[in-house]
Order: sequence, then C-alpha cells, then structure tokens
Amino acid sequence: MQKRKRCKNKDCGCLFAPCPQVPQQEYCSKDECQLTRKREWNRQKLLADADYRKNCRDAQKRWRDKNPGYSREYRDRRKEYAQRNQEQQRARNRKRKLVKICSRIAKTDESSARNVVLTGRYRLIPIRGDTIAKTDESIVEMIAISA
Repeated sequence: MQKRKRCKNKDCGCLFAPCPQVPQQEYCSKDECQLTRKREWNRQKLLADADYRKNCRDAQKRWRDKNPGYSREYRDRRKEYAQRNQEQQRARNRKRKLVKICSRIAKTDESSARNVVLTGRYRLIPIRGDTIAKTDESIVEMIAISA
C-alpha cells in the first residue's frame, strides 16, 4: 500500500495517496486544493523570477490597453463596492499622513515603526564628549539574515 500524505492546504489537511507519477505531490486532487497550489506557485514565481514578473505586468498592461473603460464601468455597476473602496482609501491616506507627521516629530535616533535595517556598508563613529573632531571610525558591513 502506498504511503499517504497530509494535504498542504491549511483549509483541507486531509490524507491522500500521491499520484504514482508525482511522488512529491503535496496537495490532494480537490479543486480548491489545486487552486491553492497554483496560487502559491504563482506567488513564489512572482517573488523569485524578475522575467516572469515583467511578463505578467506587460500582459496586464496589454489587457488594460485593450479594455480602457473597464475599471470605470466596473465601479459604475457596483456603487457599494466603489464607495467602500473610497472609504478604505481615505483611511489608508489618513494613516499614511499620520505616519509622515509622526516621523517628522520623532527624534532622529528613535526607531521607526517599521524598524527596517538595510543590507549595506555603514560607517560607525564613536561619540565622545572630549574631542571636537571625530577621528576614530569603523567601517562595518551589515547583512540582514531574516525579515
């Protein structure tokens, strides 16, 4: 008897027997699980492959160029969707504006809300009260190892 696996789809998790032709199969054959598999593959491909990302962007642009009034017609047909979207956009704009204001008010040595450390080379200069000129410095390379 073939070894059974648990479906990788979080919403499913059922036990299934992988197809003999695809022993590394991770998702069962249910339509929703296969759709999840395809979406995950696409998400990973978009993150990892710049050419794939560019091709998708170009295809979307070609479609928008062929269907110039689609978005406006969609919003006109779905007034409640458009209104909800406008409210959400206003909330995002208010939040963005608040973050921008807060970042101007905060001291420069305060941690930012995102606390992003960029990979790169940095010059570290010790601060001492006894000298005017800062003659001591160290150059270090910082590499982010986790997000």
